Amino acid sequence: MKLLVINGSVRESRATGRVVAWVEKTAKQSLADVEIAVVDLKDLKLPMFDEPVSPMMNPDRKPEGQVKVWLDELASADGYVFVTPEYNHTMPSGLKNAIDYIDFQIMKKPFLVVGHGGVGGARATQELKLALNANIGAVPVPVAIAVIGYVGYQDLISETGEANTDDIRQLESTLQSGLETLAWYAEALSAKRTND
Repeated sequence: MKLLVINGSVRESRATGRVVAWVEKTAKQSLADVEIAVVDLKDLKLPMFDEPVSPMMNPDRKPEGQVKVWLDELASADGYVFVTPEYNHTMPSGLKNAIDYIDFQIMKKPFLVVGHGGVGGARATQELKLALNANIGAVPVPVAIAVIGYVGYQDLISETGEANTDDIRQLESTLQSGLETLAWYAEALSAKRTND
């Protein structure tokens, strides 16, 4: 089984990398038999979506370049952890742009959202769940992780993913539970997709 941890921020100055490192470290400790990989949308440098036909409605679609890399990464995984900050009460535009390229790669596959920001990314989490589930058909697990903090996170999480405060250490058990739930859904849905 393979799970992708997706860094949903493409800004030069971003706190999301610390949260991603924390999620990756916790996942590797909690899910011993699961392959964990990280995809950083900033590194992908996806162009702005401008395909003439909706990806799900285009049977002749032939993605190229970094778009193909992104879609192949998604297709290779059984489940996803989307780590997102909240900008202006929603997900960042770079993450929404990446989602707009998706067609069937994540359909009937589970995802967990780890939001962060002043209110724990709560509104971004809700918008992201809607975007991934409503049309694309990914399956949200019944938990979300909210990391409440502000720019930098230096006092909360180290660059290597170490929890620096009691609040984050306590949240780690919730994250572990969420990751275990994600793995359970990934295994169950993978078996069902195989049998269909």
